Amino acid sequence: MEYRKLPHGGEKVSTIGIGSGSLKDATPQEIKDIVSYGMDQGVNLIDTVMYDTNAVDPIAETLNGYRDEMMMQLHLGVWYPKGTYSRTRVLRNVKKGFEQELKNYNTDYADIGLISYVDQVKDFENIMSNGIFDYAKKLKQDGTIRHLGISSHSEEICKLFIETGEIDVIMFSINAAYDFSPSRGMLSLSNERMELYRECEKQGIGITVMKAYGGGQLLNEKTSPFKRVMTIPQCIQYTLDRPGVISCLPGVRSRADLDYALKFYSASEKERDYSFIGNLPHKEMTGTCIYCNHCQPCPSKIDIGSVNKYLDLSRVGDDLAKDHYMKLSKNANDCTNCGTCEKNCPFNVDIRGRMIEAKKYFGSINNAKK
Repeated sequence: MEYRKLPHGGEKVSTIGIGSGSLKDATPQEIKDIVSYGMDQGVNLIDTVMYDTNAVDPIAETLNGYRDEMMMQLHLGVWYPKGTYSRTRVLRNVKKGFEQELKNYNTDYADIGLISYVDQVKDFENIMSNGIFDYAKKLKQDGTIRHLGISSHSEEICKLFIETGEIDVIMFSINAAYDFSPSRGMLSLSNERMELYRECEKQGIGITVMKAYGGGQLLNEKTSPFKRVMTIPQCIQYTLDRPGVISCLPGVRSRADLDYALKFYSASEKERDYSFIGNLPHKEMTGTCIYCNHCQPCPSKIDIGSVNKYLDLSRVGDDLAKDHYMKLSKNANDCTNCGTCEKNCPFNVDIRGRMIEAKKYFGSINNAKK
């Protein structure tokens, strides 16, 4: 096992952690086996945001008597009415949800407390004005949260939080599909995202990584935007090479999934190498959205990259992606079919067709829920 230090505090964190978001289909005993096996291998970081509460009791039971050996990322703004994930920005519900999280895991503190899933400026402003950020800071002051942070998919939002001077940790979605964009006929690292990683490193803000496999898309040639497979060692190495990153938390469904991730440590340098990405001509990716948002600006102010990302993630089984899509201030329902985006897209994606797909797909989910 390899460890990196949390910049603010110096605690050692395993460079591979456990993401709980995919545990919903595992049995209680399987969940116990996953967590205990991870701890036996030296894993000491777990993120607890998940689709439902089925995994809560098994995790809590496994950590009983060993709480101080596992660093826990708990989330503020997440609660589980009727046992299913929901995001809230109502202060009393934020408090209720976080207090319930502590109770669920039989603990009186969170090693890392993240204001969960902040992706839009209006949401950031709401958090700053309605008492949620003040509540989070108070939790840190009294030791209930030891390291304060956020989770986000937006570099713009991350920078706004960094400017507060209060952030210790950012949980951010990082993988090669999200980071690369077209430049001079090839793919190159996005300047905006690299600037964020460097700023985190400069400010001593640790980055914990979600979506390292792109919701599994990168592991499958049919779904990979690169139209070729990236291996698990390549995906993990990619994230750990980003400035500021301290740990990668892949979602695991089974002990085998965790074992595949941990085999990263025995993989050769050649097996970890992902340099082929930088040699891919972007013309080979014609018709494939890599969420670069070069299609912007949208006259209807739709975050087209996010709509496409959540559509793809949801289709490969990421249940939280559905909720994230539903909470966008503008989505596929707001598309006017003007085609401005397609004129700007460097990959010739049928964006209008994708908007129709998203509208139908997420509309069918809503109807099914009703």
